[in-house]
Amino acid sequence: MFKFNQIKIGILTATFLTAGVLPAHVFAEIQANKGSEDVKRLADVVVTAQYKQQNIQDVPSAITAVSGKDIAAKGQTFIGDVLTFAPNAKAQNTDGDSRPRWYIRGLGTGDVAASTVYPVGIYADGVYSNSPVAGGGDLFDLERIEVLRGPQGTLYGKNTTAGAVNFISRKPNFNDQPNGYVTFGLGEYNLHTFEGAANTKLSENVAIRGAFYSEDRDGFAENLATGKSYGDVDKKSYRLQILAKLTDNTDALLKLHSRTYNGNGSNGSLAVGKYWGIYDAPDSRDANVDLNESGKIDNDGASLTLNSKIGDLNFTSISAIDQTKQLSFTDGDSTPYDVSRSYANNEWKQFTQEIRLASDASKPFSWIAGAHYFDEDLDANGVSARVNKLQPNGISNQIASNPAFRQTTVDQSNQSFALFGNSTYRFTDAFSLTGGLRWTWEKKDLALNLLQYQTADTSSGAWWTKEGYNNISYVTASGANGTENRKKTWKEFTYDITPEYQISEDVKTYFKYAHGFRSGGFNTGISGSLSQLSTVDPEYLDSYELGIKSQLLDGNLIANANVFYYDYQDIQTNLLVNVQGEGGGVTSILTNGPKAEVKGAELELDYLATDNLRLRLAAAYLDSEYTDFVDRNPVTGAVSANNTGNSLVRSPKYTLGIGGSYTFNLDDGARIVLGTDASYRDREYFLVNRQNHTVDPYLSQKAYTLWNANIGYQSANNKYQINGYVKNLLDEEYQTHGRPNGAVGQYVRTFGAPRQIGASVTVKF
Repeated sequence: MFKFNQIKIGILTATFLTAGVLPAHVFAEIQANKGSEDVKRLADVVVTAQYKQQNIQDVPSAITAVSGKDIAAKGQTFIGDVLTFAPNAKAQNTDGDSRPRWYIRGLGTGDVAASTVYPVGIYADGVYSNSPVAGGGDLFDLERIEVLRGPQGTLYGKNTTAGAVNFISRKPNFNDQPNGYVTFGLGEYNLHTFEGAANTKLSENVAIRGAFYSEDRDGFAENLATGKSYGDVDKKSYRLQILAKLTDNTDALLKLHSRTYNGNGSNGSLAVGKYWGIYDAPDSRDANVDLNESGKIDNDGASLTLNSKIGDLNFTSISAIDQTKQLSFTDGDSTPYDVSRSYANNEWKQFTQEIRLASDASKPFSWIAGAHYFDEDLDANGVSARVNKLQPNGISNQIASNPAFRQTTVDQSNQSFALFGNSTYRFTDAFSLTGGLRWTWEKKDLALNLLQYQTADTSSGAWWTKEGYNNISYVTASGANGTENRKKTWKEFTYDITPEYQISEDVKTYFKYAHGFRSGGFNTGISGSLSQLSTVDPEYLDSYELGIKSQLLDGNLIANANVFYYDYQDIQTNLLVNVQGEGGGVTSILTNGPKAEVKGAELELDYLATDNLRLRLAAAYLDSEYTDFVDRNPVTGAVSANNTGNSLVRSPKYTLGIGGSYTFNLDDGARIVLGTDASYRDREYFLVNRQNHTVDPYLSQKAYTLWNANIGYQSANNKYQINGYVKNLLDEEYQTHGRPNGAVGQYVRTFGAPRQIGASVTVKF
């Protein structure tokens, strides 16, 4: 559908031909006059969460903004590292750096099917990406990251019941002189990073900015079977933006982007337990697998954003294409024995178009109206295979209950159209009311093909490929082979209403009610029969949030707090099913049914205690519970467990982020910044139906704390910067994921990153 080779060449050429340093301040400052004295205060943070520029304190919603300079100062290379001060928000690398699993206020999904939609919407410069690997992009040349907590269905659309995340890049500028920066970084585990950006004005009406990022490092573990590191990563990203002033009232921004990810061991196949009664998997961070596991992602795209002033109205159009390819190979048994393996080959192609018309936001009555179109094609190919030989315990690997070869191919098209509107009326200087409404039409068309071999001869080829088999014996059970087609159309409304009241010049309060939904779809994680293919209905959420925002002590203290309540209906839940017995083999089945409630509270404090000392805190409480969850087999209807009362997965009851920074001003005008932060997470569970941590110790993570520290030097002329950092200072060992792996007592788990020490040097020109 799309070819991007020329785009890649163009980006590479532009970035190296046209090569701002990230400022060294860990905190931003502005100067304000108070009488005749100059006083320092926290900077105003401007966001576009409501499709208009606002001070973050004026947004009547729970939102956290992470600045690009903070990311650089702390050596943060993965999105999960930057959320210390975003309450109840987490993105962990449970599947390696390639695909973080986003959870906001306990809401996310553990389903790994290519067709699954996620309740956290991921946006890059306002463009939505439906691919499950979209949230793992590289953090380079960013203005900020906006994390919106709570349903955002009115403005952002479907699939934002948990929230929305928008990555906002730095845009071209019209400075008279070319400007840019380069950054070189080194760290433990043979880490090498290289980042840069260049900006130049081609004419009075055209400016261009190119940016690039490169990262490679060894893995944090050793593969005992090969003696090599496990979890290596190699990342490359490029971005090219051209800004043109078409008229005095109209500008156009063309953006091209490309990303490549290569990793080994990225699926976290760190087994534990006794396999086949003879092999004990290592109970450590190390792996012991015969297959050189690998994961690869290629993402390319382009977007065109038009902004125009039409009288008192503002017109915006965003057109975008995007293509993502994912290829992964996994050791299915997670042991050094060549027993089983699997691979996935997925491709997503999408086109989006959004148009918006907005009135003057300064008027007593203001509004935004728009339309959004989304078109996606998904081609997914998943294979699991078992070699035709004896298992380590002497039992044949290809027995009646274990097909030698299983291939599931999915061809799905997805079209969606939405009309939306949002308006605000200020009744008085103190009181205003905002309301929004969105209508969404969505259609999905699915063709699923299932192919299963009972036994076969692989003497002529590779046993994990369809072409490698001779003398094939097909699985004869009903529905074991063939094609199933499904088509479904949904029409849904989302809406919200938000009254807000300005208590004083520095304090405001708001109440927000929102109704959202997550898109329906199909359960493609079938484990042996076409009869398991089922329709998954949309999930619905009613959210109630009461919050207060304040900027006190002459602007030196920002204090925000909220309480919220969620009522979930038809929540989409994934259940793990063993499909291949001992030695590995599980599939994730997506289904509806449970009702759930979530209650929580959040507190954010940002305090400039002195001209040199900044302190921060983000505290959160979360009480989540399935109120009606009887675990039934989606195929047979048989009841296996009653999970009512269990908590939502990855929803610790208490989380805390604390930190601070101190700036030393040197005599020559240079400065040194010392910073530290810590994040605490209470116990969290990885599965909805296995929450007894004494029985399943590897399916949850007990409470833990991660400490980080950083030091930065900035020259007096602002041209040079040196940053050093330590992540996970105390080398805390903790899990980010765990799942059963076949027989009782067998598990596969993934660890978080160990202690990492590194430094970077930035040169500005």
